[in-house]
Amino acid sequence: MKRFVLVYNPISGHATFRRKLDAIIEAFQQRGCMLIPYRTQPDDHALPDFLREAAPDGVLSAGGDGTLHEVVNVLLKNGLQLPVAVIGSGTSNDFASYLQVKDDFDGYIEHIVAGRMRPVDIGMVNERYFVNVASAGMLTSVAHEVDVRLKHAMGKMAYYLRGLGELPRFRPLQLHIEADGKAYDEAAFLFVVVNSDIVGSIKHAAAKAQVDDGMLDLLLVRQCSLPELMAFTAELVAGRMKPEAKHLLYIQAKSFTISSAEVVESDIDGERGPLLPLQITTLPRAIQVFY
Repeated sequence: MKRFVLVYNPISGHATFRRKLDAIIEAFQQRGCMLIPYRTQPDDHALPDFLREAAPDGVLSAGGDGTLHEVVNVLLKNGLQLPVAVIGSGTSNDFASYLQVKDDFDGYIEHIVAGRMRPVDIGMVNERYFVNVASAGMLTSVAHEVDVRLKHAMGKMAYYLRGLGELPRFRPLQLHIEADGKAYDEAAFLFVVVNSDIVGSIKHAAAKAQVDDGMLDLLLVRQCSLPELMAFTAELVAGRMKPEAKHLLYIQAKSFTISSAEVVESDIDGERGPLLPLQITTLPRAIQVFY
């Protein structure tokens, strides 16, 4: 009998996943599999031992990008070579959207049980792993400052509204970037280093990104006027952003070093990250993901 550990965040998204738990357990039982639930909690240190004791055939991450980030860090830091299934139930589910696993959930369960997997790259920033994005700049603090009650009530719209409130205060950062040894100095509003082509629920944001090409993609928004920034953002949201766009620096590389003379906080998969400088490297095909 195959067994899987379901790591779920009870408060992610609209905190509705708990109502789906019984149906998911039933779906796996009907397929002759054992599903072992694990409820995440703040400052959680028990998951590595739980996974060792359970000895599952795979791990299901049910939550947002932050829950997946936690699961992947536990696996890689503890040398646990287990494939991961991504069940997007958070406010932001960029990696689940990239894998298109929400389109046919019953079909996805069939793929998990059958062991259908693909290898994917993972990013590493200052000794911490990330699945989809490392970023910094003028909107980085938005995800950290949105009131939890507002996020539960409005979902992604809460982030957008908070971001609009930041526009009048936009100012550029002076950044020094080294990408595979090549140097760049830029005045930028923000940057993201991404694994997939979906960023902040915006599809096709990184036109060249592939999760198994051994590289990460840097998108840096250069300093420009507010009208130019609004026009740039409109193209980005519409999925029409080209790598050669006027106010965009687009670089693919295996490693990046990003620094600034200013105190700049980063964001890693939607969670607070370290202050700059960031040392970012690609770990090619570091985990297996059910798809």
